[in-house]
Amino acid sequence: MIVQSKHKNSGKTMRSVAAHPTFHLIYLLFYFVPWFFKTPELKDIIAFILALLVFLPIHFYAFSKATPKFIGAIIITQIIGFIIAPFSGMHGVFYIYASAQAGFQRPVKRASILMALLALSFLIFSLFVRDNWFEAGLALFIGVVSGISCMAGAEEIEHREYMERTSALDKQRATLAERERIAGDLHDLLGHTLTMVALKSEVADKYLDKDIERARLEIREIRNEARAALSDVRQAVSGMNATTIEAELDQAKLALEAAGIEFEITGKLPKLSPEQDKVLGLAIREAVTNIIRHSKAKTARLAFLHTENGDLDISIKDDGIGGTLVPGAGLTGLKRRIQSLGGRVEFDFSHGANIKLTTPVSQP
Repeated sequence: MIVQSKHKNSGKTMRSVAAHPTFHLIYLLFYFVPWFFKTPELKDIIAFILALLVFLPIHFYAFSKATPKFIGAIIITQIIGFIIAPFSGMHGVFYIYASAQAGFQRPVKRASILMALLALSFLIFSLFVRDNWFEAGLALFIGVVSGISCMAGAEEIEHREYMERTSALDKQRATLAERERIAGDLHDLLGHTLTMVALKSEVADKYLDKDIERARLEIREIRNEARAALSDVRQAVSGMNATTIEAELDQAKLALEAAGIEFEITGKLPKLSPEQDKVLGLAIREAVTNIIRHSKAKTARLAFLHTENGDLDISIKDDGIGGTLVPGAGLTGLKRRIQSLGGRVEFDFSHGANIKLTTPVSQP
């Protein structure tokens, strides 16, 4: 009695397995085998009909359930067979159904014990009432096979439901990770761009009455920054942000210059994988944005250092006011990005800002 669910949404419980229990009523045909050899009397037919009226609701409602409260239904099914034994018919068919239902019990140990008790009780009862040995043996064999088959089917269903739950959880985690990525990218992109726009707007306002051409130049740069930010936001949302360290260093020079901060770069940048290039570029962007916003610095330095074990250290320092580290979304996102590469981040704001990014180097 192997039962397989063809429902796509099989994770609703074992109920999906019993979506069509009518099919399994075919086993009732075994009950009529003795009637081919001996014509049943009226009392035999009435007894079978009454037994069927009790059995069918139990079968349709309890078949393939796996909770302890349905053990009672399994026992009732077995008892129906014992009660109807004095009448003509293969009463062992009810043992077959009881054994099959027991196979769906969980855990497997409970199902095995219940199936063994059902088989033992049926065997003892058959010996007690002196059943036909062929009918009793056939029912016992089919009952054991059906129970084991249903047990295997239940295992398969449990595994499929587990895989569905795992898949749903993986999708949920992927969605959350994607939201975090987009949130981090938008923070880095917009935080940097809006800071630049604010600074250049101040510069444009300052030169509006003194040097109209310089003011126009600043306004054009604001327009270009806004367009670039719009493109970056679209790329971030679609997961196609092509930021690189080189591009971010060029932007950093412009932004720091607009803020009146001298910027010095030392060291040689090694060849990196596209993912590292992007992540480190965004980290540099966040660090530069924090310098412009909070440091009140006059100078800033960025150095590329290569450690003996092959790691890349990027040190970003300024001579600003420093202060107490209060990690916000920006620095938290920066740290998370570097950790995604298997690296680490060190912060020191005791004398100005000193941010050190360390990451293994992956060749492109």
